[in-house]
Amino acid sequence: MKKHLQDRPASRGFTLIEVIVVIGIMGILMLASYPSILNTMATRNLENTTRQIQTYLQQTKLQAVSARIAHRVRFTRVDASYWAYDMERLEPNGTWIKAQSAPRKAIPTGLNVTITFPAAGADHVAVFSPLGTFPQFAINQNSIILQNPKLDRPGQWDERVLSIFMGGSIQYAKRKSV
Repeated sequence: MKKHLQDRPASRGFTLIEVIVVIGIMGILMLASYPSILNTMATRNLENTTRQIQTYLQQTKLQAVSARIAHRVRFTRVDASYWAYDMERLEPNGTWIKAQSAPRKAIPTGLNVTITFPAAGADHVAVFSPLGTFPQFAINQNSIILQNPKLDRPGQWDERVLSIFMGGSIQYAKRKSV
């Protein structure tokens, strides 16, 4: 006896062609979004590093006010490959020592760094007085500029600038490189 087509159960699952088409479409979408993902990651790295430095500067300022002792952040170029920064406090004998409460931080190597704080030897320093002010204020000499070369395209906001003013306030700004 022959079975009719209506009596046969329907096959379940996907055919090989359907699976290949779906994987192909997903691959094209991923390939199209890859540059956007890289751009977002580079932007986030730049933002996070700048905010980390800003927070460290604010912590140093607050430490100077609460301890009533001048504190500073010393930026040091390490092996010409990256920048590191530490919090230091002024001792009564006039020497600077590393503050115990603050670990050393580093700026990632992929970023271009321009520091225009006053120099102390080969290093640059941002000094905060016990009043929280920035007494070494000089025009056009109070900023850190971080630039990500991966974002260096026309119209792209590829720089982050931290500026410290005489009263100790810290400004965060985004800008396009020139």
